[in-house]
Formats: sequence, C-alpha cells, structure tokens
Amino acid sequence: MKISGIDPNTGEKFQADAEISDDFIQSMSDFNVSDIGVRKLIDNLHLSADAKSALHALSSATIRAGDYVLKIGRKIIDFVCFIFKEYPTASFGMVFGAIVGFLITSIPILGIVLGPIVAPIAIALGLILGLHEDIKDKALERKIAEINAKFSTLKPQ
Repeated sequence: MKISGIDPNTGEKFQADAEISDDFIQSMSDFNVSDIGVRKLIDNLHLSADAKSALHALSSATIRAGDYVLKIGRKIIDFVCFIFKEYPTASFGMVFGAIVGFLITSIPILGIVLGPIVAPIAIALGLILGLHEDIKDKALERKIAEINAKFSTLKPQ
C-alpha cells in the first residue's frame, strides 16, 4: 500500500510503500478523546500561544494510506492523553525527572559532564517511581471495589 504525506515544514511531498493491515487502519481510527475534547484540552493548557499552535498543527497532521486518510497526529495526542489520564503519577514523575535533569545540566562545567548521564536517569527514575505508585493505587482501587461489591447485597432496595 502506498503511503503519502506532506512535510509541514518544507511542503515537500513524500511517498513510501508499506504493508498495512486493516487492523492497523482500524486502530488508527479509534480515539479515546473526541476532536472537540482535544481542542479544549489544548486550549486549556498553561502554555504559550506558539506551543498551543504547534499542538493544534500536530493534531491535524495526516497521512494517506491507499484510500484511507489516517489522523496520525491526532492519534499521538490521543495516546498521550490516555497515558496521562491512566498513569498521572508516572507522567508527573517523568516531568519532574526532566526538570531535575535540566537543572543539573544547567550547572556550569559540572552540568556538561553530568547532564547527559543524569538527565535520562532522572527521567527514567521519575517514570519508574511514578508508575510503581500508579500500579499500587490501581491495586488498592481494585481491592476496595472488591470489598465494596461483597457488601453491595446489604444496600437497601
């Protein structure tokens, strides 16, 4: 199947051949957040107008695969929203790790040496610790729901 698209920076058209299954096309067409929801989410972010404009441009990026138009940028933003919603502590941990890595990198002389080593480690550590907390919270949530279900027969009708 031929895949084609236009580079938004240069305006050049590109084409390639790829084996794309119907399952892939279907998965690229299913979204967890509506188009209006994505627009509202981007508009409500505490970012500069330029950053919001870049996110809107990303969300409208498409590629053509045969007879299908795939909203590839929209799918990326949808995936990020899903991850953030499903694992908020892990997302926060990654951002916190990135900030720590940036701060270490900005230390004169020492940052040049330690920055490339410490920044990825800080991001990964923030992700791992946050993911651990998210998984723990999900396990606790399931346990509470299980216990609550046991007592549901006691609810008045």
